[in-house]
Amino acid sequence: MGNIVPSAKTTFELLKELNRESTDPESDILISEFDKIQYGSNTNSYFYFYLPIVTHILFYKPQYEKDILRYLIGPNFANGTSETNEMIAIIKGAMDFKLKEDKFYLSKESQF
Repeated sequence: MGNIVPSAKTTFELLKELNRESTDPESDILISEFDKIQYGSNTNSYFYFYLPIVTHILFYKPQYEKDILRYLIGPNFANGTSETNEMIAIIKGAMDFKLKEDKFYLSKESQF
């Protein structure tokens, strides 16, 4: 995907460097590049594409939740989910499902 969407490659490189000591300007650049990806697909594929990225970022930088949780909430809302507890259960269930398929689907940080 990095060959088609340069921001996807940049996002991946920035994700590899992300840690708790990453500065706000560094994190802001990551979020900016992440927002540029514009992954287009059906709601389920969209959700599964963004899930590992969002969870990885939020592990290190939870203050970005308002900026990036929309990537996980939007597809579920489009599928008819509007209750917070139901949304959380769906996201946790999706994480478990994908990890059973592929234990490397989420980074170890993303699994908390």
